[in-house]
Amino acid sequence: MIIVGRPSATNGNVDNGFMASENSDKIAVYKAQAQAKIDDLLEEFAEGKINREQFHALYAHHNAKLKLAEQAQEKDDPDVVDLSPGQTTYAIRQAHMAKAVGLMIYHNKSGMYVDTIGYFDIPPSRVAPILNDFSELMQGNRLIDRRVERITDKGWLLFAAGTFTTVVTLFQNEPSSAQSREIERLHHDFEVANHGQLTQSRIDASRLAYPFLVFIQQKLARENKP
Repeated sequence: MIIVGRPSATNGNVDNGFMASENSDKIAVYKAQAQAKIDDLLEEFAEGKINREQFHALYAHHNAKLKLAEQAQEKDDPDVVDLSPGQTTYAIRQAHMAKAVGLMIYHNKSGMYVDTIGYFDIPPSRVAPILNDFSELMQGNRLIDRRVERITDKGWLLFAAGTFTTVVTLFQNEPSSAQSREIERLHHDFEVANHGQLTQSRIDASRLAYPFLVFIQQKLARENKP
């Protein structure tokens, strides 16, 4: 006779073992994902794709998740790991990403300000010393590297020297290396497009083409996006 319905003595242990294994797998996956995001972040910063503030905020975010996973492993409790939706990495990136507010174009030959684009409320006395340093380096035919300076808690200035002009860009938050390179590329295009005008001692700003508009308008569009 076969007796149906009586559980074997080992069923409870099997179920408990299965649950423990499933919990361990969930924790391991969570931990691996957190570590992978940290590795990707390290590479992003090394390649100049993000600024330091973004790096520090994102690293703290992913590292906290990694620590939670380690605590969950120690206690063998997946509930330690917070799987509820919180602040996303996208939100953190956006909060700390540099945004180009505006820029000023300075003519190296005449020592005059050519034009401003966007919102640039920095007094000339604040940028003049660095522009003078650049002029001295140019006169000595010395290489001029870009210069990035913090002027307020969230305000940063990027100085980029070209053959005919120097561009000073005002950022909210520190610009990444990639953003700095983009400004330098647009600056190069500006000088090529306006070569005829920029070689003159007097410049008619109304006749200039401004590749920089692409950069400024993109940033403004992102800020105004609902």
